[in-house]
Amino acid sequence: MSGGAARGLAHIGVLKVVEETGVPVGALAGTSMGAIIGGLWAAGHSAQEILEIAREASWLKMINFSPKGGILSEKKLMKFLSSYLPSDFSGLEIPFVAVATDVVNGRSVYLHQGPLASAIVASAAYPGLFAAIPRDDLLLIDGGVFDNLPVDAARFLGSEKVIASDVGYDPELEPGAPKGVIELGRRAIDLMQAQLTRVRLAMNPPELYIKPLLPGIGLESFGMIETIWRSGYEAAMKALKGLEV
Repeated sequence: MSGGAARGLAHIGVLKVVEETGVPVGALAGTSMGAIIGGLWAAGHSAQEILEIAREASWLKMINFSPKGGILSEKKLMKFLSSYLPSDFSGLEIPFVAVATDVVNGRSVYLHQGPLASAIVASAAYPGLFAAIPRDDLLLIDGGVFDNLPVDAARFLGSEKVIASDVGYDPELEPGAPKGVIELGRRAIDLMQAQLTRVRLAMNPPELYIKPLLPGIGLESFGMIETIWRSGYEAAMKALKGLEV
């Protein structure tokens, strides 16, 4: 499950369809928001329970006004996640890997053992919003820098058939000029990330690719949760129809 901040709430709809259709899941990989949703699901929370958690979450409570950190507080996010997750990967119901980026050595890192909440926060530490997360002598930031759709990480866990849920920006599906300098900068990052994802998919395609349609929905659009998760549900239902499991 890919990163995408608020857009990643579409993964909840995808998981609802997975549950309803009985698709067997032996492992799960997530980047950034995909790691947050995936970690909750791997811990045994149903898609409906995750939806309720997301509905009740207040991102404003994670604001950090300290100039030494990021705009958002990694400590508050970690505390929030810890209330719903086991302390360690060993407490999960299914194997799970969170993808982060080693900002010093410039490589993707697969976090699949040890403390769980800090691994997920590291995977979601979007540069400029969160400070880098120290872990195991590494300095980690958002996994989407190198691997926003972690098909390779799912294979790493032994998955022979991969269903990929991609909520990343796609200029072909969401045309339109950015408005303002801030949106221009963010669009540049989105385009680079989209191109890198295309290259990765060409090299290691999943067996099934799900792409929710999210036009006009930005990284910060948490108030549109009902529209977002339903988009994921509709895309997954269409993609999974007739799938042999």
